[in-house]
Amino acid sequence: MLAHTRSTQALLRFNLHVALFISSLLTLIALTLYSTNASAQDNLSIEQKAYVNAYEAIKRNDRPAIAMYKKQLQDYALYPYVLYHDYRVNIEHTPPRVIEFFLKRYQNLYLSEKLRTHWLKHLAKQKQWKSYLKHYSPQSSKSLQCHFYNASLKFGTTQQKAVAVAESQQLWQNLTSVPKACVAVENYLRNNKKFTAQMVWNRITMLIQKKQYSRAEKVAKDLSNSDRAIVANWIKIVRNPKLTTQSITNISGFARKEAFMQGVRYLASQDPILAKQSLDQFSEQYGLSKKQYQDIERKIALRSAYRYKDEAKDLLLEVNQNGDRTEDTLRWQAQIAIRNSRWIDLLDTIELMDKSDQQDKQWRYWRARALEKQGDKQTAQKLYQELAKLRNYYGFLAADRINADYRFNPEPKEELDQKALIKKYPALQRIKELIAIDWVKTARVEWHHFLPTVDSNELIAIGTLAKQWKQYPHAIRSMALAKEWNQIDLRFPTPHKQPVMENAKKNDIDPAWIYGIIRRESAFNEDIRSSAGAVGLMQLMPKTAKYIGKKIGSKKTSVYALTEAKNNIQLGSAYMRYLSEKYNGNKVLATAAYNAGPHRVTQWTKNLTTLEADQWVDSIPFTETRNYVKAVMEYTTVFNSLLHGKYARLRDQMPLIGNEATLAENKLD
Repeated sequence: MLAHTRSTQALLRFNLHVALFISSLLTLIALTLYSTNASAQDNLSIEQKAYVNAYEAIKRNDRPAIAMYKKQLQDYALYPYVLYHDYRVNIEHTPPRVIEFFLKRYQNLYLSEKLRTHWLKHLAKQKQWKSYLKHYSPQSSKSLQCHFYNASLKFGTTQQKAVAVAESQQLWQNLTSVPKACVAVENYLRNNKKFTAQMVWNRITMLIQKKQYSRAEKVAKDLSNSDRAIVANWIKIVRNPKLTTQSITNISGFARKEAFMQGVRYLASQDPILAKQSLDQFSEQYGLSKKQYQDIERKIALRSAYRYKDEAKDLLLEVNQNGDRTEDTLRWQAQIAIRNSRWIDLLDTIELMDKSDQQDKQWRYWRARALEKQGDKQTAQKLYQELAKLRNYYGFLAADRINADYRFNPEPKEELDQKALIKKYPALQRIKELIAIDWVKTARVEWHHFLPTVDSNELIAIGTLAKQWKQYPHAIRSMALAKEWNQIDLRFPTPHKQPVMENAKKNDIDPAWIYGIIRRESAFNEDIRSSAGAVGLMQLMPKTAKYIGKKIGSKKTSVYALTEAKNNIQLGSAYMRYLSEKYNGNKVLATAAYNAGPHRVTQWTKNLTTLEADQWVDSIPFTETRNYVKAVMEYTTVFNSLLHGKYARLRDQMPLIGNEATLAENKLD
């Protein structure tokens, strides 16, 4: 018994020591965080500090502190943000009249619609349908749209109810799945005989087109047993498109025609010749219109062209000569001619293009190349001379053909009256304050909504201001909106110079090439993330970052680490070196691989006879990669001029492609 008591006392003493240790540790952490925050706020103004503290008070719902900060900040540029975050966080306890006043007072701020969205969600949750109906404005959310229809059907006028029925019918037909908020509307339509068989068939057609087969079968439950069988057979055909080469007998009505058209389109990806034979054999039997026939014929021709099939030339020629040509079919016919060095075919194809397309820099260049190859050097020379005046990919290529100097054509800088600009545009003051407190993402949203509203004559000044504030993506976007392509200083900034130069030297690659990749990938957005998952300045995929990190001994490969410029540039530059070595220093192939992946570049160069680089670039199957390579090569040339005061000619960076020496054996895992 005594031993048990001593054991218990010892355990209590141990637990007390642990508790004291944890308490001390938490205190230390709190003090450290306070010290860090205090240090971070040292350079902030009194109002900026108050705003940051107000935001923290809002998160704690410290009402006395919030009231104090609101009074202190009522004349501050970010005061609307204080109100917005307070109302957003405490939406349940904010009186409707307060929200209504905010929506009216700040109707020109994007915050107004953001708050309205939060409020609508709250009103729907509380089933306050009359208020919802009163304050609704068009929303992108399907759920909020359905809540509006539901409110209209419950409390709307006769006209509002009729509109709600028509719009909800249209919405339902285009839903891949029915959100919970839309179930009540769906039930209303069904119970009030507003739910038609045509709606069901339209939605099934849409779902099958999107390859949502199981959902299509689920929707088909609203049909008869015989119609469900039709849907099942329809799905069977599009899943196995070779069935379109036989007469379809187990489907009737419009569904047979739809099944055939969808199936033969899918067959075009597998076997274009077989698809064309099936189209010609059954199009009349299934009642395809002339336009429907031409659309599918065009699809078949383009699918064969994507893979550079032997039959692609004849299929495209038939489409283009029958008067059914489009920009895509003509471009692909031209690309095939370029890839195969068929210069007469190329000239003939360019002649088929619209006059405006013929004047595009791309086709002017290739007309000159074809004429030069055909011996008309005098006409080619004139075309090259005109193109060489331009500062772009084709201008540089043209200058190389005639040994002319590159023309960079920079525009002079404008004087900037920063105070007047900020006074005219209050959004700039908000942006300036958001930058100061390091609310970068919120500042980006402000830029996004602000720039389209700017007087076009002031976009250069706005871009200059953005660059001064180190807001490089927005300086670039300003010039794009203004179409001021010769503002080189604003369009091609060189931030992060130290890590770029260090990693270029370490990896033995051109720093201008690194900048060219960054400029194309992210336009200097450090924390940007793509829908595919690519992260940061050089848009690295996490898997690629881990692979390269392992090779160079870096563990800073998390998504968070990749949003830091230094880490991103280190890993991105190492990946560029890897690709450069893989392709024996061929910058064109390495750049294409950076965008599309090494496996695709291997496919595009497999069994390829030696081809000039400009021909290979303009015959890349992927439009995105084709444009990407051109842009990076152009940007690299511009950055070379900015970094070194001289430039490397494209012809020296674009060697022949296709011989076995182009590719190395190593592969990316």
